[in-house]
Amino acid sequence: MNKLITAISMTIFMFMTSAAANAEGNRYHLEQRYKSEISPAKAYLSTNYDRGRRHSKHERDDDDEQRAVLIDVRTIEEYVGGHPPHAYSIPFPHLYNRQRNPDKGAYIPQLPEDFVAAVNDMDLPKDTLIITMCRTGFRSVLAGNLLADAGYTNVRNMWEGFKGMTKLDVSGAEADLDGDGIVNGSDPYSGDLDGWANYQELPVSMKLKHRRLYSPYMSMYYNVTGER
Repeated sequence: MNKLITAISMTIFMFMTSAAANAEGNRYHLEQRYKSEISPAKAYLSTNYDRGRRHSKHERDDDDEQRAVLIDVRTIEEYVGGHPPHAYSIPFPHLYNRQRNPDKGAYIPQLPEDFVAAVNDMDLPKDTLIITMCRTGFRSVLAGNLLADAGYTNVRNMWEGFKGMTKLDVSGAEADLDGDGIVNGSDPYSGDLDGWANYQELPVSMKLKHRRLYSPYMSMYYNVTGER
């Protein structure tokens, strides 16, 4: 009986431990040192309608009462190809040419310390809700961990990212999210991808506002071809 009770207790413990780990995990199962995940919909609401707190900035802007700060860590060409309207562009770990295509020019990396320094230059209180976002939720995890290590206590990673990925249905097959009878996971504009811009259909801006661009490479934003 004692052995049975012990076995049951261990099973419950392992289940609870596994559930807790999964509850806080990102979609790539990377190490997480930031606070938590966030959905694109919640990120949208947090950067547009929740005006309970202010964050300080060098200059006033049309959205300077927004509670959350959304940091787009995708490359310059990805940001130019479309971004959330209130997103700041601070690329990591690639500044330009993520796919390293020689026809596009030289690959430019971003150093971790330079990424953190750029966020520090925003003069944000350490408890500001900072949302990191990339294409599918991988690079944004790395960036979120850097900010957490730098002392920011309310960093959240956008789980699905800007473009997103396909989801699996209960049978393990790719789900037809947009209901058109075809699952297309290769088209970066596909409605079967679960990110901010695709299935979520949240606003996408092409406007380049100087104060939201990464200043060391400001001119590059106006000289590259955008991509998603």
